[in-house]
Amino acid sequence: MNLTRGWLFKGRPRCLAPAYLSLGCLLAPLHSSFAITEDSDGVQAAEADVLPGSNLPSTPDLALHQEGTAKADALAAFSQAIVAEDNGDSDAALAQYKKALSLDPGYTELAVKVAYELARRGDAPAGIQVLKDSIQASPKAPLAYLYLSQLYEKFLNKPEVGLKYAQQALDLDPTNFASYVAVYEIYESTGQGGKVSALMARAASQTTTDPQYWLQLGDFYLKTLEDIPFTGENLKDLNAIYGKALALDGENPATLARVADFYGKSNQPKAAVPLYLKAIKLSPANPPDGDDSLETIRNSLAVCLDAAGNTPEAISTLQQLIKDDPLRPEPYGVLCELYAKSGKTDAALAVCKQMMLLDASDFRNYIRLAALQMDAQKPDAAVQTLTDARLKFPSEAQITYRLGIALNDAKRYKEAVGVFEQAVQEAATGETDMLDSDFYFYYGAAADQAGDSDKAAELLKKSIDLDPQSSAEACNYLGFMWVDRGIKLDEAAGYIRKALKMDPNNAAYIDSLGWYYFKKGEFAQALDLLKKAAKLIQPEDAVVDEHLGDAYSALNDTTNALNYWQRASGIDKENKEIAVKIAGARKKLASQGTPAPATP
Repeated sequence: MNLTRGWLFKGRPRCLAPAYLSLGCLLAPLHSSFAITEDSDGVQAAEADVLPGSNLPSTPDLALHQEGTAKADALAAFSQAIVAEDNGDSDAALAQYKKALSLDPGYTELAVKVAYELARRGDAPAGIQVLKDSIQASPKAPLAYLYLSQLYEKFLNKPEVGLKYAQQALDLDPTNFASYVAVYEIYESTGQGGKVSALMARAASQTTTDPQYWLQLGDFYLKTLEDIPFTGENLKDLNAIYGKALALDGENPATLARVADFYGKSNQPKAAVPLYLKAIKLSPANPPDGDDSLETIRNSLAVCLDAAGNTPEAISTLQQLIKDDPLRPEPYGVLCELYAKSGKTDAALAVCKQMMLLDASDFRNYIRLAALQMDAQKPDAAVQTLTDARLKFPSEAQITYRLGIALNDAKRYKEAVGVFEQAVQEAATGETDMLDSDFYFYYGAAADQAGDSDKAAELLKKSIDLDPQSSAEACNYLGFMWVDRGIKLDEAAGYIRKALKMDPNNAAYIDSLGWYYFKKGEFAQALDLLKKAAKLIQPEDAVVDEHLGDAYSALNDTTNALNYWQRASGIDKENKEIAVKIAGARKKLASQGTPAPATP
């Protein structure tokens, strides 16, 4: 006997398989105490009346035949359960739901609801029995098998039994995506990851015409890859999966946007752009209140346009978004990044300031503004921005860290060292991840500029030790620092060579090695390396040009020496040491009657 389904639950969707009955809902720890026995699956079952009947007889004038009486009693019990649930009486509601279920054990959705509630209360075995009764009554309903697998795995720690039921659910309905998730989770938890490929292949071989199935499968496939880079094979599989969703539902803006999102994540921006454009075209002109999907699509479109090499159109799209909805903060951040990437620092600064007016509650906006100010050669403004941010967000060690960098950029080196030390103390209380190789590199550079080379060396070595495989910049800095001071030359050369091993064509590192040979008095070898550095470096660098001039001078080639010193002076006009060298070279050439090279 089956209860009438539809009208019974009309307007009360929580009484069907509820939203909280997802595969992750059965994770809560339970504590139970009851008399137990064991069944053939090894489950400990409570010795109790799981499905109690009613002790209330029908009155003679309302007597029905047997089936009608059962139906009426079931409907009455269900109605009483709803009333009890609305009144917050979960015990009474559960009792009445169990009563209704005892009269219709094949009602799978209700069985799942009762089983979950029993498991949540610490009586998972009773919940399992409810589901087994439901399976006996409706053996081809996959939902009961699916949730039975979850009770065994999550509540009783019997994944091998859970897997058996999850596979049965999958066999009954291979197009029920939740069953694939259940099997996958048990494979992963039991070290059977090698079976995942076959499971995904089975999922991909289905012929369902439900686009949501293919979207779910695609998203789940992406999750199983996690940090694995996209390869030709898995990218081909994913393209096919999302392509099926697109073929089935290609006029739905939500589906178009979701497939486009995948293309964006998988570095296929040119494929994403037309889908976003179509989604925008098909989206309603006046979306429901609170629906921000259209703006989100436009924002994603701008990102993909930029990734596809069409930055001007991306900027135009974001400008239109801001014009349409100037109070929405998200497009400002992306537009700010695109302006900065395009070298339009002043425009990026203006947009960033607008964004901060809209949302001054995010400390990262201050950091972003300060970084732009430093790019615009406004270090003092960056220091002020971060000082203000530090007052507003005193617990954010990241702000202190960035303030140290800004102070160093502003040539306030001793202040920078003090702020870096404060950042170390602040990070120790909760942001220790911040104290990475980069942090100690910047800290060490500040100590060097402040004149404390011993402290700088200690900090730079710490930077190298924290990330030896990616420490080329720190190795070069430490080596060059010692070479420039004329100390520990051979040890310094070792660090410079380490940097060059990681980045053989880096002009700055080649210059450092050339400077090492210069300090060693091996001027010809120094000249060869410094000429190579000058040829490689872009844009032209004052330090490299000065070093090259020094090497020529040491080899008594005053004309070429003067030429490179003049180049260096043209870049670094405030360097008085270069000015002295230029004056000396001109005087020497004049005394020899040799014309000086023209100033570049």
